[in-house]
Amino acid sequence: MDLARPLIEDFPAHPDGDPAEVLARAVRARRTALGLTLPDLAARADLPEADVRSVEAGLAMPTLALLTLLSRALREE
Repeated sequence: MDLARPLIEDFPAHPDGDPAEVLARAVRARRTALGLTLPDLAARADLPEADVRSVEAGLAMPTLALLTLLSRALREE
C-alpha cells in the first residue's frame, strides 16, 4: 500500500474525485497548453523536476508554497 499521500477515503467527498488527481490533470493540461516540457516547468518554477513530476503523477499533496510557485510558472508571459 502506498503511504505517500492519504487515500481518497481520507478526504471529504469531492465531486471531481481524488483532489490530487484533479490537480495533476490541471497542471499537466496547462503545461502542455503552454508548450512546456516538464523540465521547462520545473525550471520556470525553480523547483526540482522530481517535485513537479510527483504533482503531475498525482502522487503529491503539495504545500501552498509549492502550489504558488507552480501557478506563477504556469501563467502566460
